[in-house]
Order: sequence, then C-alpha cells, then structure tokens
Amino acid sequence: YHESHGTARLYIDDKVVAEGPMRTQTGKFTLCGDGLCIGRDSADAVAKEYTPETQGKFTGGTIQFVEVSVEKEQYRNLEMEMAAAMALD
Repeated sequence: YHESHGTARLYIDDKVVAEGPMRTQTGKFTLCGDGLCIGRDSADAVAKEYTPETQGKFTGGTIQFVEVSVEKEQYRNLEMEMAAAMALD
C-alpha cells in the first residue's frame, strides 16, 4: 500500500511529447534502494537487449536536463490502504 497516483509527462524541448497515468509504490520495487537513475538502469535487466556491455545505459542522444516535479498533496486511496492493512493481519 502507500500508492501514489499522478501523471507522467515526457518533455522534449519544452514540449510534452507523451503523457499518461503513473502509479507508484515507493520502495516496493527494489530491495537494494536503487533510487532514481538518469541515463542508465542500475537494477536487474528487464529486456534481452540489456547486455553486460550496455548495462542499461542510455545511448543515441544527450540528456541535457532532468526535472522531477511532485505535487505537495498526493492522492490516497483509503479503501485500498485499508484492504492492504487488513491483509497483513
């Protein structure tokens, strides 16, 4: 539980080129505290294209700027939180 809901937006040159709903569960996806990685993926391979040589590194362009913006208030689904809490008992 402790899910966060929001909208992910991909910007290129100040223009939104893609967006969609995003749901996260902070700390639920990695046991090693992987954190936010820009230009590479330091966790386990998720596709066969991840080879020991590439190690999930971004290629074919230049990342000039990354901004992570979050709202002060997050959406909380109290029904789901309660169901998850009750499932622990």
